[in-house]
Amino acid sequence: MKQFLTKIILFCFIIMSFIGCSSNTIQNQSQEKTETYKLSAFSMPLQTEYVYDYLGMRFQLGEEVNKALEQGKLFMYLDASYSQHTKELEYARQAILYVSPEDRQQTWDNDEQKLQEWKNQAQILGYIGAYKRDVLEQVDIAVLTNCTKNKNIGETPDGTWQYYISSNDITEVQQAAERFSRTLVTIYESKPFTEGVSIFAQSSENKPSIGDFQTNDIDGNAVTKDIFSEYDMTLVNVFTTQAEPCLLEIKELEELYTYQKSEQQSFHIVGIVYDAWQNQKEQSEELAKQIQKEYNVTYDMILPDDVLMDGCLKNISAFPTTFFVDRQGNIIGEYYLGARPKENLLEIIGELKEDNTNASET
Repeated sequence: MKQFLTKIILFCFIIMSFIGCSSNTIQNQSQEKTETYKLSAFSMPLQTEYVYDYLGMRFQLGEEVNKALEQGKLFMYLDASYSQHTKELEYARQAILYVSPEDRQQTWDNDEQKLQEWKNQAQILGYIGAYKRDVLEQVDIAVLTNCTKNKNIGETPDGTWQYYISSNDITEVQQAAERFSRTLVTIYESKPFTEGVSIFAQSSENKPSIGDFQTNDIDGNAVTKDIFSEYDMTLVNVFTTQAEPCLLEIKELEELYTYQKSEQQSFHIVGIVYDAWQNQKEQSEELAKQIQKEYNVTYDMILPDDVLMDGCLKNISAFPTTFFVDRQGNIIGEYYLGARPKENLLEIIGELKEDNTNASET
C-alpha cells in the first residue's frame, strides 16, 4: 500500500508549484466566478456503495445516515494524513460531520480555507478508515478521531493496517449516529497502489465501463456513450467550475485537443462538469458555459447523471481527475489525479497506445 507514496507527494508538490505560477488574469477570472451555496453542496455525493480498493475496504451507509445526508444534517468528505518525515500514508478515512441548524441555513463561498476551518470546528459523527499500526502505537485512536466509540473491525494479514469505525452520540441525529456505528464494512486484500492516483480511487482492475448514461451537454444537446464510438481514444476530464487547478488544466486540454486534431489523430476530449449535480446544477452549468466561452473550449462539456455518478465517477475525490475511454466505452489505464500539462498528457496517451498495441499482439 505504501508503494509510490513518496513519488505521489513529489507529484502533488509539482502540481502545486504549477498552480502557483498561474497568471493574475486566471486568478481574477476564478474570483469572478465565485458563487454561494448551501453547505450541503460541498458534501461528498451519496453512493450506493463506497469501494476503496487501495485501502481494501467497502461498505454501504444505512438509510438513516443517507436520509440525514440528503437533508443536509450531515456532511461527508474524505480525509488522509501523510507523515511529514517519510511522506508515507498514516491513515485514510471517510468522515461524517454534524451540521447545526444555523450552518444549514447559511450560504457559503467556495472558499477552501473557510470550509477547512468549519471542518476543524464541526462536531464529528464518525469515521470509517484504515490506520497504520505503528501510528496507533504512538497515538491513541481516540486522539486521532476525537470520538468516544472506536471499534476495531479488522486488520490486514500482516497487521500493518488496522480498520476502525469511530463514532459519537449526537442527540439531534440520534438514529443516524446509532446506525452509523453499526455499519458493516467488508475488508479484503488491497490492490497495489499506483503513482499519481488518489488513495480513494478505484483500482484499474475493478473500474466500471463508462456505462449507458443519458445526459446533456451544457448547451442542452442529448449525449449518450455513443459520443465515444467515433474515436480510438477519448480523454475524460472530471472538473469543477470553481477549482483553479481545473481552470488551468482546461487551457492545457484545449491546446492538446487542437494539437491532436492537427495531427489527424482519432482522439477526442470530453469534460464532465462534476459540480453540476443536484442542488448545484443550475449555477455550475452557467459557470461552465462562461468557462467554455472565455477559454474558447471546442471539445464537449457534459453534465453528470445517475449512471455516471454511481459508476465511473464513483469515489472520485480530487479535482481535476482524468481517465481514458475506448470506442466501446471501456475505461483504459488509470484515474490520473491533478492538473497536468499537455506534454504529460501526451506521454500518458503514448503509453496507453503502446499498451493497447502490445495487448493486441498477444
